[in-house]
Amino acid sequence: MIGRVLGNRYRLEERIGGGGMALVFRATDLQLGREVAVKILRGQFGADDEFVRRFRREAQNAASLSHPNIVQTFDVGEDGDTYYIVMELVTGRTLKALIQEQGPLPVAEAARIGIAIADALAHAHAQRIVHRDIKPHNILLGQDGRVKVADFGIARAVTTDTVTRTGAMMGSAHYFSPEQADGQPAGEKSDLYSLGVVLYEMVTGTLPFQGESPITVALKHLRERVQPPSQLNPEVPAEMDEIILRAMEKEPDDRFDSAVQMRDALADFLQLHLAGQSHIQSGDFPTMDVRATRGRRATAKQKRDPEAAARRARRRTIVIVSLVLVVLLGGLGAAGWALWNFLDVPEVQVPPIVGVHITQAEELLRAANLQRTIVSERHSDLELNYILEARPEPGSMVKQGAVIELVVSKGPETVELPDVVGMHIDQARATLKSERFDVDKVTEEYSNRPAGEVIFQAPAARTPLKVGSKVNLTVSLGPLKVPKVVGMTREDAVKALTDAGLQPGTVDEQPNAAPAGTVLSTVPAEGTQVTAGQRVDLVVSSGPELLGTTFVQPLTVPVAPTQTARFTVVLVDQIDGEAEPEERVLVDEEMQGGRQVIVSDKYYGDAYLIVYVDGVERVRVPLR
Repeated sequence: MIGRVLGNRYRLEERIGGGGMALVFRATDLQLGREVAVKILRGQFGADDEFVRRFRREAQNAASLSHPNIVQTFDVGEDGDTYYIVMELVTGRTLKALIQEQGPLPVAEAARIGIAIADALAHAHAQRIVHRDIKPHNILLGQDGRVKVADFGIARAVTTDTVTRTGAMMGSAHYFSPEQADGQPAGEKSDLYSLGVVLYEMVTGTLPFQGESPITVALKHLRERVQPPSQLNPEVPAEMDEIILRAMEKEPDDRFDSAVQMRDALADFLQLHLAGQSHIQSGDFPTMDVRATRGRRATAKQKRDPEAAARRARRRTIVIVSLVLVVLLGGLGAAGWALWNFLDVPEVQVPPIVGVHITQAEELLRAANLQRTIVSERHSDLELNYILEARPEPGSMVKQGAVIELVVSKGPETVELPDVVGMHIDQARATLKSERFDVDKVTEEYSNRPAGEVIFQAPAARTPLKVGSKVNLTVSLGPLKVPKVVGMTREDAVKALTDAGLQPGTVDEQPNAAPAGTVLSTVPAEGTQVTAGQRVDLVVSSGPELLGTTFVQPLTVPVAPTQTARFTVVLVDQIDGEAEPEERVLVDEEMQGGRQVIVSDKYYGDAYLIVYVDGVERVRVPLR
């Protein structure tokens, strides 16, 4: 499969992943000169006409989605019986791999990832596209921090029967909504349930329901109440508990109304958490109103916290002073309240916005009551309008309302690819390097151009490419000539001619001292210039010529002269080195008894004659 070109455009470079339904390859788009990911359906799905039809329709729908948190689908096609999808290549790892490596994620990081997934779902749901297979395996985390949801469209194309047949059900069953587990149609709120399971796994490092089979897990989704995440990880705040448990309600009507509402709930939580105002559960998880619990806990915390008491005392002093000012100065009282508000502006943490799109960064800043300003832009490997730097840095504590300075990506710098066709390969490499391109693969082939000259480049000259992109070159080996095959075995010579692009022709044998099967000569001769596909005949040795012994042997037909019989004489010759003796019929005809017959021939080993009369052996005559 590696090296195959799909649709005369996408060359498969290496396998980078796969599952029960498809294989994923890193590939080169030969037309645009960029790296892409190509997902190829496994062979058994190509034979399912209904699956292929649904796959095409849904994959085309997925290609219509354009969102910074959705893996972009570039192309959908088929090459023979191979069906494939061409997508954006995300360098990084899956969310599943991160959880397996690190265990529970920091709550703020889980919320950030959850916001990105919910925002992607909100965009898809607005286009009336439901994912149906949200799980950490389909969430990609780029090296630059971007969150990308993959496999829109494929998930919908998969039927229950298809999933079962591929063995992929076990991985997805852990994230099924109750209605999916019950065999009912999945809708937008099914995606929210699955996102709730993903959040659960992020903050606890484990799945809410375990079982030995997909059926066992599905039944638990249908019947069992989930254990609150805070009981597995005490660091999970009550607000995050409430969001996850609401998303995982058994009845769709009890979940969030939409992905937008769930995204906003996560953003509100992240704002509270970064400001230090979220609440850690203690003891058994109660049925609660989070807002009421938040108020009670804040009051209890103030009573236990001496610093909070001191702050309240200072506020009371300011209030008293302000009231006096109101009484004494009337209208100037408003200034006192303004002074109080100024002196008591709370601090918040700058959210993790580096590596995210400006739209998402604005939402995170808005949730933290912060403002932003773009101070500069520069080229980078990040796409257009992704955040490269934030000042102060994410994680810093600043006053609410502060302005965060942003440095934004202008996208990768592009340069026009120079024309190196006609150059020697060394000069071509130097030219490409000076223009900040790299040579990826060099392919050699015969041509009428001098050896070492570049005869083809991909992408084509003057194509605008990202700086640092790789270029493939085809270099001439010079004119094609008949290769040296004299002395080879017949099989090796045929392979050498085929590998050189020539057509093996006839094979003639002649006696020679060389071992049998050794090539003695070619037609045309070795070194002769030929064209691709031209026929080359071979002359091979049949081995040393044997020197036989000639004999003349008189024989008499051994029946009465008055009778006739079928007289047959067979020469049996056991030639040295041969496993089986050679038999040759010398006489086979009707003859009268007593007739004399003289037979002669040549033998090469131990030989004798067998005389048959009417098919019955009568005598053997040794030859010396």
